[in-house]
Amino acid sequence: MLTNNKLFFKYILSSCPFSFADNTAQKTKTISLVVTNDSFLYLSTHLKLSSVFFGTQLSDIFTYEIPNHDLFKSGLAYQNLMQVNKSQSSLVVYNFHSLYTQDRFFIFVYSNLLNNKSRVLNANQLIDSITELFPAANWLEREASELYGVNFIGKKDLRNLMLQYGDSSCPFQKSFPTIGLKEMYYDPTKDTLIQNPVTVQL
Repeated sequence: MLTNNKLFFKYILSSCPFSFADNTAQKTKTISLVVTNDSFLYLSTHLKLSSVFFGTQLSDIFTYEIPNHDLFKSGLAYQNLMQVNKSQSSLVVYNFHSLYTQDRFFIFVYSNLLNNKSRVLNANQLIDSITELFPAANWLEREASELYGVNFIGKKDLRNLMLQYGDSSCPFQKSFPTIGLKEMYYDPTKDTLIQNPVTVQL
């Protein structure tokens, strides 16, 4: 079944830039794909509606930060993809699980949307939302958006999970400072969270 799935992926992505990634830990029931955002919504629609992937569910969404902006220098086959943006520092990884065949599909998605100068990507990643196809993606996309700074195109539910509104610090990114520069406390009179510079009290 694994070979048939690979052939089907090659067929539906024949006109899109994609690459299979080697997964040395699990080779028998796992397929890893690296795709651009342009073809991700098309691919996820096939995973949801195609009879080949009967009973596929979304298990998890997480963000993989690329160390030193080095796009899969070791491990993943990234050389076949075109229009790679070197300024990007992270990928969004989708974990799909087939209940019928017990296969896992890991889809590595990177955004290739450039700004008007066609040089530098916007500050945050732009990935198409799949909440309409997989309702389980709603909470996971909110988490990735709040903690990793990923912007999902077409997402309707933009509420924060933990951070207060207006806070765009993205605490799960590696560039987030590890030392505390602000202290936060709840003010019951104003019914809001207050941030002040850290005060040392002995």
